[in-house]
Amino acid sequence: MFIWSAAAHFIALTSPGPDTAVVVRQVSLYGRSAGIKTALGIGFGILFHCFFAISGISLLIISNNFYKLLISVIGGLYILYLGISIFLSSSDKVLIKKDYTYEKNSFITGMITNIFNIKAFLFFVSLFSILIESLSGIYYILFPLYFSITSALWFVFLSIVLTLSSSINNKIYTNKYLTSVMSFILSFIGIYIIVSALNEYY
Repeated sequence: MFIWSAAAHFIALTSPGPDTAVVVRQVSLYGRSAGIKTALGIGFGILFHCFFAISGISLLIISNNFYKLLISVIGGLYILYLGISIFLSSSDKVLIKKDYTYEKNSFITGMITNIFNIKAFLFFVSLFSILIESLSGIYYILFPLYFSITSALWFVFLSIVLTLSSSINNKIYTNKYLTSVMSFILSFIGIYIIVSALNEYY
Protein backbone atom coordinates (compact mmCIF):
# COMPACT_ATOMS: atom_id res chain seq x y z
CA MET A 1 0.00 0.00 0.00
CA PHE A 2 2.89 2.36 0.76
CA ILE A 3 4.38 1.95 -2.74
CA TRP A 4 1.06 2.75 -4.42
CA SER A 5 0.43 5.75 -2.18
CA ALA A 6 3.98 7.01 -2.75
CA ALA A 7 3.54 6.66 -6.52
CA ALA A 8 0.21 8.50 -6.43
CA HIS A 9 1.77 11.26 -4.33
CA PHE A 10 4.69 11.67 -6.75
CA ILE A 11 2.36 11.92 -9.76
CA ALA A 12 0.24 14.54 -7.98
CA LEU A 13 3.37 16.35 -6.81
CA THR A 14 4.90 16.69 -10.26
CA SER A 15 1.70 17.78 -11.99
CA PRO A 16 1.40 21.57 -12.46
CA GLY A 17 -0.60 23.38 -9.83
CA PRO A 18 -0.58 26.25 -7.32
CA ASP A 19 2.43 24.90 -5.40
CA THR A 20 4.55 24.67 -8.54
CA ALA A 21 3.42 28.11 -9.66
CA VAL A 22 4.25 29.76 -6.35
CA VAL A 23 7.74 28.23 -6.24
CA VAL A 24 8.41 29.56 -9.73
CA ARG A 25 6.98 32.91 -8.63
CA GLN A 26 9.34 33.18 -5.66
CA VAL A 27 12.30 32.12 -7.79
CA SER A 28 11.23 34.66 -10.42
CA LEU A 29 11.28 37.51 -7.92
CA TYR A 30 13.99 36.58 -5.46
CA GLY A 31 16.14 33.73 -6.75
CA ARG A 32 17.08 30.26 -5.57
CA SER A 33 17.20 30.89 -1.83
CA ALA A 34 13.60 32.13 -1.77
CA GLY A 35 12.50 29.16 -3.87
CA ILE A 36 14.06 26.74 -1.38
CA LYS A 37 12.41 28.49 1.57
CA THR A 38 9.09 28.31 -0.26
CA ALA A 39 9.63 24.59 -0.85
CA LEU A 40 10.17 24.05 2.88
CA GLY A 41 6.96 25.98 3.58
CA ILE A 42 5.05 23.75 1.18
CA GLY A 43 6.45 20.67 2.91
CA PHE A 44 5.30 22.04 6.26
CA GLY A 45 1.85 22.72 4.79
CA ILE A 46 1.64 19.06 3.77
CA LEU A 47 1.87 18.12 7.46
CA PHE A 48 -1.31 20.12 8.08
CA HIS A 49 -3.13 18.28 5.28
CA CYS A 50 -2.00 14.91 6.64
CA PHE A 51 -3.08 15.82 10.18
CA PHE A 52 -6.47 17.06 8.98
CA ALA A 53 -6.97 13.89 6.90
CA ILE A 54 -5.95 11.47 9.67
CA SER A 55 -8.02 13.24 12.34
CA GLY A 56 -11.10 13.39 10.14
CA ILE A 57 -11.24 17.20 10.11
CA SER A 58 -10.85 17.22 6.31
CA LEU A 59 -13.89 14.98 5.87
CA LEU A 60 -15.98 17.32 8.01
CA ILE A 61 -14.85 20.30 5.94
CA ILE A 62 -15.47 18.83 2.49
CA SER A 63 -18.86 17.51 3.59
CA ASN A 64 -19.89 21.14 4.04
CA ASN A 65 -20.13 22.89 0.66
CA PHE A 66 -19.72 26.34 2.19
CA TYR A 67 -16.46 25.45 3.97
CA LYS A 68 -15.15 23.90 0.78
CA LEU A 69 -16.10 27.06 -1.12
CA LEU A 70 -14.43 29.22 1.53
CA ILE A 71 -11.12 27.34 1.30
CA SER A 72 -11.16 27.47 -2.49
CA VAL A 73 -11.93 31.19 -2.65
CA ILE A 74 -9.30 32.12 -0.04
CA GLY A 75 -6.69 30.01 -1.84
CA GLY A 76 -7.68 31.41 -5.23
CA LEU A 77 -7.57 35.02 -4.03
CA TYR A 78 -4.16 34.48 -2.45
CA ILE A 79 -2.74 32.98 -5.65
CA LEU A 80 -4.30 35.83 -7.68
CA TYR A 81 -2.61 38.29 -5.32
CA LEU A 82 0.74 36.57 -5.86
CA GLY A 83 0.28 36.77 -9.63
CA ILE A 84 -0.59 40.47 -9.53
CA SER A 85 2.38 41.18 -7.25
CA ILE A 86 4.74 39.74 -9.89
CA PHE A 87 3.26 42.09 -12.49
CA LEU A 88 3.63 45.07 -10.17
CA SER A 89 7.24 44.09 -9.38
CA SER A 90 8.36 43.51 -12.97
CA SER A 91 9.92 46.92 -13.60
CA ASP A 92 13.57 47.05 -14.68
CA LYS A 93 14.48 48.77 -11.43
CA VAL A 94 13.16 45.88 -9.35
CA LEU A 95 14.65 43.26 -11.63
CA ILE A 96 18.15 44.69 -11.14
CA LYS A 97 17.76 44.40 -7.39
CA LYS A 98 16.44 40.84 -7.37
CA ASP A 99 19.82 39.21 -6.82
CA TYR A 100 20.21 41.23 -3.61
CA THR A 101 16.71 40.93 -2.26
CA TYR A 102 16.05 38.75 0.77
CA GLU A 103 12.48 37.51 0.77
CA LYS A 104 11.81 36.85 4.45
CA ASN A 105 8.28 35.57 3.95
CA SER A 106 8.97 32.84 1.40
CA PHE A 107 8.44 30.04 3.94
CA ILE A 108 5.08 31.52 4.99
CA THR A 109 4.11 32.07 1.35
CA GLY A 110 4.74 28.41 0.54
CA MET A 111 2.92 27.17 3.63
CA ILE A 112 -0.18 29.33 3.11
CA THR A 113 -0.38 28.48 -0.58
CA ASN A 114 -0.26 24.77 0.19
CA ILE A 115 -2.71 24.85 3.10
CA PHE A 116 -5.31 26.60 0.93
CA ASN A 117 -4.54 24.45 -2.11
CA ILE A 118 -7.84 22.64 -2.61
CA LYS A 119 -6.12 20.15 -4.93
CA ALA A 120 -3.76 19.06 -2.12
CA PHE A 121 -6.62 19.14 0.38
CA LEU A 122 -8.76 16.71 -1.62
CA PHE A 123 -5.80 14.51 -2.56
CA PHE A 124 -4.82 13.77 1.04
CA VAL A 125 -8.43 13.20 2.08
CA SER A 126 -8.70 10.58 -0.66
CA LEU A 127 -5.30 9.07 0.09
CA PHE A 128 -5.74 8.69 3.83
CA SER A 129 -9.28 7.40 3.50
CA ILE A 130 -7.61 4.38 1.88
CA LEU A 131 -4.52 4.26 4.12
CA ILE A 132 -6.17 4.90 7.47
CA GLU A 133 -7.11 1.26 8.11
CA SER A 134 -3.55 0.09 7.58
CA LEU A 135 -1.98 2.80 9.77
CA SER A 136 -1.04 2.17 13.36
CA GLY A 137 1.52 3.31 15.91
CA ILE A 138 4.53 5.11 14.51
CA TYR A 139 3.14 5.00 10.95
CA TYR A 140 0.79 7.82 11.91
CA ILE A 141 3.96 9.92 12.10
CA LEU A 142 6.11 8.30 9.39
CA PHE A 143 3.60 8.65 6.55
CA PRO A 144 2.98 12.39 7.04
CA LEU A 145 6.73 12.97 7.43
CA TYR A 146 7.42 11.08 4.21
CA PHE A 147 4.88 13.08 2.21
CA SER A 148 6.11 16.33 3.74
CA ILE A 149 9.82 15.71 3.15
CA THR A 150 9.46 14.36 -0.39
CA SER A 151 7.24 17.32 -1.32
CA ALA A 152 9.80 19.78 0.02
CA LEU A 153 12.66 17.98 -1.75
CA TRP A 154 10.82 18.04 -5.08
CA PHE A 155 10.30 21.80 -4.93
CA VAL A 156 13.87 22.37 -3.71
CA PHE A 157 14.98 20.44 -6.79
CA LEU A 158 12.71 22.58 -8.97
CA SER A 159 14.17 25.77 -7.46
CA ILE A 160 17.69 24.58 -8.22
CA VAL A 161 16.87 23.56 -11.79
CA LEU A 162 15.26 26.93 -12.51
CA THR A 163 18.42 28.74 -11.43
CA LEU A 164 21.07 26.52 -13.05
CA SER A 165 21.67 28.71 -16.11
CA SER A 166 24.91 30.70 -16.04
CA SER A 167 23.48 33.22 -18.51
CA ILE A 168 21.83 36.20 -16.81
CA ASN A 169 19.35 36.46 -19.70
CA ASN A 170 18.16 32.89 -19.14
CA LYS A 171 17.76 33.13 -15.40
CA ILE A 172 14.08 33.30 -14.61
CA TYR A 173 14.52 35.89 -11.86
CA THR A 174 16.29 38.35 -14.18
CA ASN A 175 14.11 37.92 -17.27
CA LYS A 176 11.13 40.29 -17.25
CA TYR A 177 9.40 38.34 -20.02
CA LEU A 178 9.50 35.10 -18.02
CA THR A 179 8.22 36.87 -14.91
CA SER A 180 5.38 38.37 -16.97
CA VAL A 181 4.40 34.88 -18.12
CA MET A 182 4.45 33.66 -14.52
CA SER A 183 2.29 36.61 -13.50
CA PHE A 184 -0.29 35.60 -16.10
CA ILE A 185 -0.18 31.90 -15.16
CA LEU A 186 -0.59 32.55 -11.43
CA SER A 187 -3.40 35.04 -12.00
CA PHE A 188 -5.15 32.60 -14.33
CA ILE A 189 -4.86 29.76 -11.78
CA GLY A 190 -6.25 31.99 -9.04
CA ILE A 191 -9.22 33.13 -11.15
CA TYR A 192 -9.86 29.57 -12.37
CA ILE A 193 -9.98 28.23 -8.79
CA ILE A 194 -12.40 30.96 -7.70
CA VAL A 195 -14.71 30.62 -10.71
CA SER A 196 -14.73 26.80 -10.46
CA ALA A 197 -15.53 26.92 -6.74
CA LEU A 198 -18.37 29.42 -7.23
CA ASN A 199 -19.75 27.44 -10.16
CA GLU A 200 -19.70 24.20 -8.12
CA TYR A 201 -21.32 25.87 -5.12
CA TYR A 202 -24.10 27.65 -7.00
